Amino acid sequence: MGQEGESAGSFSGHESFPLRYGWPKKCVDAVAERADVFAHDDAMVVLGVGKNMVKAIRHWGLTTRVVEPDPEAPKARGQALRVSALGELIFGSHGADPYLEDPRTLWLLHWLISTHREKATTWSWAFGSLNRQAFSRDELLRDLQGTALSSRTTVSSLTRDVEVFLRTYVPARATRSVAVEDTLDCPLVELRLLREDPTERRYEFVRGPKPSLDHVTLGFALLEFWNRVAHDRDTLSFDEIVHGHGSPGRVFKLDDASLIERVEDIARWSRGALLHDDTAGVRQLLRRKRVDPLTWLRHELAAGRAT
Repeated sequence: MGQEGESAGSFSGHESFPLRYGWPKKCVDAVAERADVFAHDDAMVVLGVGKNMVKAIRHWGLTTRVVEPDPEAPKARGQALRVSALGELIFGSHGADPYLEDPRTLWLLHWLISTHREKATTWSWAFGSLNRQAFSRDELLRDLQGTALSSRTTVSSLTRDVEVFLRTYVPARATRSVAVEDTLDCPLVELRLLREDPTERRYEFVRGPKPSLDHVTLGFALLEFWNRVAHDRDTLSFDEIVHGHGSPGRVFKLDDASLIERVEDIARWSRGALLHDDTAGVRQLLRRKRVDPLTWLRHELAAGRAT
């Protein structure tokens, strides 16, 4: 079920740990202090976690795009990283929400993870392309095997990745066989995007209006999506925004009516950069001015506007 032209993707790197509270900030602070922190044996001491968690923090830092490879760093042991502009904006010393106290930041992290196919293929495919509303673990695993174009991807790797994906959005249930540490919920559980039916052992995406998803994050997502799928076009149809692969409608699981209303609001907030147009019976957005997604995010966060 892979899409034409897709790379093999990635189904590992997280060491079986979902993202945790505090990790984005911890990663940003550590990289700001020392670019090659993750290449050194004392990273466990610096970060205050075990060896596998060090790898997981690095993975999620790159996956959420709060840190990035530094192309200007000299070649050294391991790859030097730098704090990204987005990482500084949210998790830096004067960041907007360094400790994930604002649900809007959780929506932003969800978007960043679920559109980073190279680092989070299961997330990207499940939220961006999967046409099932409900599924079992086995069904998701079988579907994913069609996206794992590389013969080097093993069933065991896919199975672990599916488990981490589910634990990202579904509350953990403590059992005698599960360590207490492994029952700590990922912050994205708060978004309630997946619902578990333990009796039937099935999972269901939860579609709806998503009132805690504000115009700032949705606008950022819309602009990124536009740049990705139609960079050279100055029009984007509402059908693409709602139903396109990797679209805001799919990734945020917004119902159609709510998404259309919210996008119209974003056009009004854009100060003329975006216009809603439904002439000739085609509902679409017109882009009169190019707006960088990060510039939008920075400006709207500074303005402190609430939905």
